[in-house]
Amino acid sequence: MAMCNRQLVFDKLRPLCVQLSKDHSRKNVVAVTKALEGIDRGCIQDLQEYLLFPLRIILKQPTKYSEDFYTDLFTLMEKILGCSRVWNWELFTDLFTSSCVMISSPSEHGSPEGKATAKSEDLKTAVVQNIKTLVSKSDYSIIQKLFSLQSLPVLGVAVSILLDIADTEKCRSLKVLAIKCLTELSQVDGKYCNKVRAMLGDTLASFLPGITITLCKIITGDQRQGHSVIATAIYAWTKIVGLTMDDILIEESQKRVQQPILAGTVEDKIKKLAIKRDSTWVEMTGKKLNVLVKQICSVRGHSNWKVRLALAESAGSLLQGCTRSLHSSIPDFMEILVGLISDEYTNVANKSRKILNIFTHTHLGPECRPLVEMLEENLHNLSTSLPRIIRCVDENRKFSALSLMSGYIDLLGSDINHLLMSASHLKRLSLSLVQVFELDTTDIKIIEERTTWIGHDADFVSCVHVSDVIKPRKNFKHFHDKKIEKELKNICRLLGYYGSISLLVDHFLDLFHESILHKMQATMIINELMLGAAGEGVISYQEKDFEKRRENNIEELESIVEMLIDEYLSPSNMYLVTSPHHNHSVRSTPENRLMALELVTGQTSNQLSSFNRNIIQICLYLEGIGTFAKVLKDRYFPYLMKTIYPLLEKLGDETAYISSTAYLTLCDICHVCQYKSIGELVQRNADYLVNAISLRLRHFCENKKSPLVLKVMLQYSSSDILPLIGDTIQEILESLDENYEHEALLFLRVLNELVKAVLRWFKDSAGNNLEKKQQVSSEKRTDDKLDVVSYIKEYLHLKKVSEGDITQNDDTSQYDEQPAEDIPEDQDMDADQKKDPPLHVTAVKEVLFRCKHLLSSRNPSIRLLALDTIANSCRALQSHQDELLPMIHEIWMPYSARFVDEEKLVTKKAVESLMVMADTSGDFICRRCTKDVFPKMINFLEKQAEISKGSSKAYLHTINFKLQQCILGQIGGICKQLGVSGNNLDLVSSVCVLYLSARQPKFLQKIAMETCTILISLDPDPMWLKLCDLYHPKEFLSYVPLFKPVKFKSTPGAKNEFAENVIELLKLPEMGS
Repeated sequence: MAMCNRQLVFDKLRPLCVQLSKDHSRKNVVAVTKALEGIDRGCIQDLQEYLLFPLRIILKQPTKYSEDFYTDLFTLMEKILGCSRVWNWELFTDLFTSSCVMISSPSEHGSPEGKATAKSEDLKTAVVQNIKTLVSKSDYSIIQKLFSLQSLPVLGVAVSILLDIADTEKCRSLKVLAIKCLTELSQVDGKYCNKVRAMLGDTLASFLPGITITLCKIITGDQRQGHSVIATAIYAWTKIVGLTMDDILIEESQKRVQQPILAGTVEDKIKKLAIKRDSTWVEMTGKKLNVLVKQICSVRGHSNWKVRLALAESAGSLLQGCTRSLHSSIPDFMEILVGLISDEYTNVANKSRKILNIFTHTHLGPECRPLVEMLEENLHNLSTSLPRIIRCVDENRKFSALSLMSGYIDLLGSDINHLLMSASHLKRLSLSLVQVFELDTTDIKIIEERTTWIGHDADFVSCVHVSDVIKPRKNFKHFHDKKIEKELKNICRLLGYYGSISLLVDHFLDLFHESILHKMQATMIINELMLGAAGEGVISYQEKDFEKRRENNIEELESIVEMLIDEYLSPSNMYLVTSPHHNHSVRSTPENRLMALELVTGQTSNQLSSFNRNIIQICLYLEGIGTFAKVLKDRYFPYLMKTIYPLLEKLGDETAYISSTAYLTLCDICHVCQYKSIGELVQRNADYLVNAISLRLRHFCENKKSPLVLKVMLQYSSSDILPLIGDTIQEILESLDENYEHEALLFLRVLNELVKAVLRWFKDSAGNNLEKKQQVSSEKRTDDKLDVVSYIKEYLHLKKVSEGDITQNDDTSQYDEQPAEDIPEDQDMDADQKKDPPLHVTAVKEVLFRCKHLLSSRNPSIRLLALDTIANSCRALQSHQDELLPMIHEIWMPYSARFVDEEKLVTKKAVESLMVMADTSGDFICRRCTKDVFPKMINFLEKQAEISKGSSKAYLHTINFKLQQCILGQIGGICKQLGVSGNNLDLVSSVCVLYLSARQPKFLQKIAMETCTILISLDPDPMWLKLCDLYHPKEFLSYVPLFKPVKFKSTPGAKNEFAENVIELLKLPEMGS
């Protein structure tokens, strides 16, 4: 509870004050400070002068004390002043002057110079805090005298010291405190009438240059000084400039009658310091402040949102109160606010938009053309400087410039059309956007990436899961930040939204046709303009009713879309060269003629760039079609038939960028046209697509991409489509026969997809057949056990016959007693009449028949694809053994030749397909394999075993190692599937055990262990002998004298390179260990 008895308080403090007056020590200062705790403010107010008296005495002493003592003293003084108010001018002057003198450097004449002394930060902090509290606790009469002409020098010294501290000190808290003290000293937040504020502004005008320049230096200084320093400096700069340059206060100042100054009261030097804020001074000061405003504008891109918020508030405050006096700075204030309306922090963006809304509603309109013209001029100047800005290093500066441009366009709204009507302005704006949108086409990944994700699972990827698909990246030449790309697109959309869409599209189409270098950028801009015209993805702080705008413009948009679809899908645009395998049937276009020239001259870097440019150009056309679907929405149905065929054609393209873009476009169309997936889209329009494919196949030389559409239909459709495409498949087969030499790879890809589709559609029947096969195998193993029992019974029976116990007649009579089974005659007739195979089986047989001839092609890619097709065909026909086995017999000769192919990759693929064939056909190919294939594989493994032994790590990356790995890993499974035994199995095991050597690569050892495990399960005894020949831990002695000891090639217990792996294999249960 605070002490409020004045006498008791005085009795408590009096001895402490007396002691402090006598003994100037820190101990006594601290004692007074502690004694003040808990004392009522009213008592401190009454005892104010008494408490301050010893402090004033100490400050006037010539003796210098320690800085810590002065720090405690000013802390005590600030505490006393904070609990009371100052009414006495002499007391205020004494304390104010003493405080300034304490932290100022004396000049040559002994008077304060206006610079802070080199004293401790704690002392400066205590003194500055004391000055701030002293001014804030002073009565209005004190403030009035402080801002009078007589006190101008004292006030000037204080302002100079505070500015020096704020500018030169390193301590952030001290800098912030000095700026806040300056703000308090300026009385900018005082609740005074306009006459008093005008008087304060007149006095502050004398110090305005120094204050504004120093604070501007702090604002634009190093960001490492901290955002709090910069934000506080912006606030102080705004308030002080606002007080001195406020339009209303300047008018009040000019009306105010200057009181006559009595002779002798003020020196002539002081009179010269007084400023009269007439129109001349206002105009000159406004121009000089504009220089500082332009410098402060650079802080718009500061990393801290609090600084940007302070800057927005500063611009708004000065726009509101200083429109006439700072008219030359209005464009800069607008630039700050416009640049911040798209800020990533909502507080900053909302504040900027709110200020702009208030300003534009009062200053924009038919009667305010000067402001509109100013915005148009700023936009034109920015368009001129944008290409230079976009080539600089600083990404933040680029983003700020683009944010500014989008803000200007949004602020102008429909008035942007006045600027677009000017040919020079439109050309300048369009060329700057074209230069900014320039794409980097040097990345080899663009042409290198191949379509891998579109396959048999593609049917399950619908437009709902578009986010899971990797969208092709666009690498821009002059920037890499995604937010810059987003801002650029918003600029184009705002232009399309507010501007004349017909004028803009026509202009950019002219640029599109004008030069190859502008095509990509112009296409991208047109796509964004169309989105903006429909209100899709437009970020505007003014307009909200986008759907209404789209409905009003829908007729115009529909006609533009029709024109652009015809332009994009024209053969000269859609069929560009995208790979080094030049297709001579491609139309003659400027791009293709340039490509042909580069192919002839052999300029590799230019070729790569041209291929990439064409790939990206096609992607932009495809994106544009998706954009048009979003623009027209339900009105897009009439254009579906025109676009679905080329889109599916591009979806089957081998270039990943093109196929992925086509996929995303089709997803957009599915969403707009309310299809659940691309599969449903294809299914519902299959009749049109089949007809289109058939018509184009008749003129195949001019439509060499048409088979790709059938390939895509097979990828995305279900088995319901098979009856519709039966004739088309036959036409594809006939076209393959006619174009065997040049286009076999193209057709084979389609046939391979057909086989995959059949396998996918009818996999249940194949699965059921596999279960039956396993069941038959199980029954066979049971029958084998019964055969052993029958064999023993037969043996005993024959023995009794030979010994005469049973006569031959008795034996035959047993069999005669068994009645013969009646076999219906109809069953024999049905067996002779075979049913016609299903349509899909016939199609797969036709494909296999073509693969027979393609296996010997000179092109390794065709041979690889043929082998893959054979493997898939075997899986597809697994449930139709009567059709599969004759076809395997038919293709066997060219197929077996692939195991000695000159291309090791082809041999590797042949081994993999043999495993599939063995799995589907069983022991049908057992004899063929052991005769035609196994010798080739065994020979290769024997040769490579010597090469791989002790090889370096580099060998692991060779094709021979990969083939070695494949054969070694598959041969065991093949033997198991075919039921290989006897000498053939012995040959396989003899070569496999070579890879158990510790000198072989670890990976090969691991595979050899797995293969040997399979061989052991097939026939353990021969494998036990072979392993013991390599290494056996002990000598095997028989307990029966009749058997001789077993002798092996290896010495018992002698460790060698095979020991470790052999020991592991001998531990298997089949080895009997």
